[in-house]
Amino acid sequence: MESATSLLDRSAAEAARLLALRLLDDAASARLRLGHPEDPEALHAFRVAIRRLRSALRAWNDVLHEGVSPKVLRRLRRLARATGESRDLEVHLAWVAGQAPHLREYQRPGLAWLEERLRRRQHKADERLARALEHYYAPADARLRRRLPVYRATLDPRPLTAAGALAPLVLRLAGELEARLAQVQSIADEARAHEVRIGAKRLRYLLEPFAAELEGAPAIVAQLKALQDVLGVLHDAHVFAGELGESLEGAAVEQAKRVSRELLQWTSDAAPPEITDEDPRPGLVALAHRLRDIAESAYTRFQAEWLGGKSAGFFADVRDLAARLTARATAGREIERKYLLSAVPPEASTVEALEIEQGWLPGERLVERLRRLRWNGSEAWFRTVKSGTGLERVELEEATTAEVFDGIWPLTDGRRVRKRRYRVPAGDLIWEIDQFLDRDLVLAEVELAAADTPVVPPEWLQPYLVREVTGEVEFENRHLAG
Repeated sequence: MESATSLLDRSAAEAARLLALRLLDDAASARLRLGHPEDPEALHAFRVAIRRLRSALRAWNDVLHEGVSPKVLRRLRRLARATGESRDLEVHLAWVAGQAPHLREYQRPGLAWLEERLRRRQHKADERLARALEHYYAPADARLRRRLPVYRATLDPRPLTAAGALAPLVLRLAGELEARLAQVQSIADEARAHEVRIGAKRLRYLLEPFAAELEGAPAIVAQLKALQDVLGVLHDAHVFAGELGESLEGAAVEQAKRVSRELLQWTSDAAPPEITDEDPRPGLVALAHRLRDIAESAYTRFQAEWLGGKSAGFFADVRDLAARLTARATAGREIERKYLLSAVPPEASTVEALEIEQGWLPGERLVERLRRLRWNGSEAWFRTVKSGTGLERVELEEATTAEVFDGIWPLTDGRRVRKRRYRVPAGDLIWEIDQFLDRDLVLAEVELAAADTPVVPPEWLQPYLVREVTGEVEFENRHLAG
C-alpha cells in the first residue's frame, strides 16, 4: 500500500480506490479474528473496520461510483447493523460486570439477573450476526475486490488529485458537524447528540489516512476522537438506559407473578412455588442511578468543551487545513492575465532583457514546450508541459541540458517563437513585457496567487494598454508558433 503522501498527490480516482482496498484488507483481517474467545476485542475491531470502509465508500462516492454498486452498500449497511447489536450487548455486559464493587450486598442479585438476561439476548444477536456474515460479507468483499482496481482515467497532465478532492469533502463534513453541534441543547437531545458523534466519526475517518502528512491534522483527529469518545459514553448510557427500563419492567412482572403465586397458590392444585427474597429490582435501580451519573458527567464535559461557541477554534483549524489541501492540489498551476500592448513601455528599459527562444513538439492535449533562455552571457534550457487555456492553466516544468535540448529541438521546426522579455516589478506583482522578434506584437502578462486576485495595471503601463486578451487562443504562444 502506498504512503499517505503519495495518495494525496495521486489522482482522486486512483487514490480513493487504493484507500478503499486497504480498508477492505483491514476488514478481512478483522474478520479472521471473530469467534476466538481469547480475543475479546475481535468484534469491536471488525465493526470499526466495516464502519471505516462504509465511511470511505460514502465520502469518495463521486469518484468510486463505477466500482461500488448500491447492492454492495446495502450489504455493508446490514452487516454494520448486525455487528452493532452484538457489540452494544458486549459493551453492556462488560459494564455490568464491573459494577459489583459499587453495589451493596442486597443489590447484587440484580447484577446476576441482568447479566443472565443480557447473555440470552447476546446469544440471539450473535446468531443473527453469523447469518449476516454469511449472507452479506463475502459477496460484498468479492464484488469490491473485483471492481475497485478498475477505473477509467482521462489523459490529463494534472487531474484532480486526492488533495483537491479531499478539501471540499473536509469542508462539507465539518459544516455538517458544526450544524449538528448547534442543535444540541440539553442532555435529553439524545438523537441530536448521536448525530454529532456520527459526524465527528465521519470527519475523523476521512482525515486519518492522510493525517501524518498534513500539518495540524493529527491534532484535529485527536480532538475528533475525544469528542467521539465522550459522546460514545453518553450514547451507551442512553442505549443502556432503555435496556434497564425494560429490565425493570420485566423484573416487576416476574416479582408480581411470584407474589401472586405465593398468595393465591391455594386456588391451584399445583405445588407451591419456591419463594426467594432475591428481588433484582434494588440492584437494577442502583444501576440506573449510576448510569444517570455517568451520562450527566459525560454531557457536562461535552458541554464545557464543545457547546456555546467552544468549538470555534477547532473549526477554524479545520478550514485552515482545507485551505492547505487546496494549495497543495493547485501547486504547479499557472494563474495569469494577459494584455495586448501597442508598444514596449519605456519602463521596460529599466530592467535587463531576457532573450527567449521556444518551440513545441507535436501533440494535441499533452504538448511539450522546449525553451532556451539567454541573459548577460548566460544560457539555460527547460522542458515544460502545459495544459488548459484562459486564466488558470497547468504548468509542469523542469530544467534540462544543452545536449538534450539540441537533440529534441529539431522536432519543433515550424512551431517556434522568439521574443525579448522584460520583467518589471509593480507593487507585489511582476509584469512580464514580451516583445516578439519574429512579428510586430507586444504582450504583457502578470502571474497571480489566485484566480480572484484583483488586477490594476500600473500607471506606466496604462497608456500602452489596448485590451485584455486572457483566454483568447490567438494570443497564446503555442498558437502564435503555428
